[in-house]
Amino acid sequence: MPLRLGFQIAYRFAQPTPMVAMLDVHDSHAHRLISGPAVWTSPEVALHRYRDRFGNSCRRLLAPAGLLVLRGDALLADNAAAGWRPGPQQPLPEEARMFLQPSRHCEGRPLARHAQLRFADLPSDRVRVRAICAHVARTIEYAPESVDFTRGALRALQEGRGICRDFTHAAIGLCRNVGIPARYCAGYPAATAGMRPEPAFAAWMEAWIDGRWQAFDPRTGAACPDRIPVARGRDAADVATSCTFGMCEPERVEVWAIQESVAPADAGATVEVAALALAS
Repeated sequence: MPLRLGFQIAYRFAQPTPMVAMLDVHDSHAHRLISGPAVWTSPEVALHRYRDRFGNSCRRLLAPAGLLVLRGDALLADNAAAGWRPGPQQPLPEEARMFLQPSRHCEGRPLARHAQLRFADLPSDRVRVRAICAHVARTIEYAPESVDFTRGALRALQEGRGICRDFTHAAIGLCRNVGIPARYCAGYPAATAGMRPEPAFAAWMEAWIDGRWQAFDPRTGAACPDRIPVARGRDAADVATSCTFGMCEPERVEVWAIQESVAPADAGATVEVAALALAS
C-alpha cells in the first residue's frame, strides 16, 4: 500500500529573513519514491539546495516579510513493493564513529554511571537497546506542554517529562555510554489510514546493531521499522527542520503520513485536495 507524505508550515516574518529548511524525504528512502518529493512555497521564493555534513538535503531561502507557507508532498511505495531487504552485516563506517561521542543534548560522563550500572552487563547490543528504550519509556512521561529546547538527556531523565525529542536524546545518551553508536532522526510520524495531521515532525533514533542501523522509538519502548526520515544527526541541534536567521513567529505546523487506499497512478490528486483544504 503506497504511503502519502506531506506537510504545511506557516511562518510570519517582520522583515526579509534568511532561512534553512530540511524537508525532503531522506535519500535512504529514494528507492521507494513513486512521485516527489516536491517542496514549494507561497508566495513563491527561490529554493537553493545543498547537503550538510551529515548528507541531509537542505534548502536555503530568503523568506519575505509577512506570511510564508512551506508545503510538501511525496508518494512512496511500501518496502515490500520497493523490493527492500535488510542488507548484509557491515563494519561500522569510519564516519559513523561520531555517533559514539557525546553531543550537545546527549551528554557523556553525567550519564555514564547510570548507563553502565543498568545496561552494561546485558548479553547483547540488541538486548541493551531494547532495555534502554523500555527504561526511557517508563521513566519519562510524554508532556507536550513541557517543551524546552535547552533540555538534554540528563535533565529529561531527572525531570521525568518531555516530548519525543527528549525521549530520543535520553535513549541515545544511554546507548552511547554503553558503546552502542546511536543517531537522532527527524521525520514523518507513524502512518495512519486516514487524514490525521500531527503538529510537528517526529523524532526517534537509529542504533548500530548487527552490522546495520536499526530504528527504535524510545517513546513507545519498541522498534519502529517503517518511519520515513528527513534528516539524521548527532542530536536535535543537527536536524532542525527549519532554522531562521532572524525573528519569526511560527503560525501553523501540520505533518501527515497516510496509507493510500488508491492505486499509485491515481493518488496524485488526493493529497493536492487535502493540502488545499488545509490551506483554506
